[in-house]
Amino acid sequence: MPSDFQQRLAAANARIEYGNDERTAGADDKARAIAEEAARRGRGGARELARELGVTEKTVSQAITRARNAPSPGRTLPGDTLERLLAAELQTVPPLTTVQWTFLAWLVSGTVIDVSWIEQPGQYLSYEVEDAEPAEDVDPKALAEACRGWSRAQALAVIDACQRDDIASLPVKD
Repeated sequence: MPSDFQQRLAAANARIEYGNDERTAGADDKARAIAEEAARRGRGGARELARELGVTEKTVSQAITRARNAPSPGRTLPGDTLERLLAAELQTVPPLTTVQWTFLAWLVSGTVIDVSWIEQPGQYLSYEVEDAEPAEDVDPKALAEACRGWSRAQALAVIDACQRDDIASLPVKD
């Protein structure tokens, strides 16, 4: 189980990441506003806008370029969508014992998980369980079967929680 320190550190890092995503989105919004106003003003609008804002024409030009390359605000998901999806999926995972989750977290920490796992993460995790030396309290066949029973999203959510050393978020069987 992660310590209080590790949980606080993970929460702080999540807030920083969220803040960085919001800062980027805000900068994109600002760039779009500048680009739209420069276009509305027509020829010489960028120069006029630079004078009005007290910035260089290069700054306005960079904003226009950023706006052109920024994702459309109506077409992007919120920055924390993946985290929210994984958290929601964890709520649907059938509970295991704390010993089983601890064993899986240990197993995941020593496993190289690459893009090939996207297709069948539960199946690949079950192979790792079957190949490992289990703890005394872990039935590898039952645990491997549980892994195979997870949907793709559930298995990825479990792997993510294990990689973040956040087994406290995993559902525990009494």
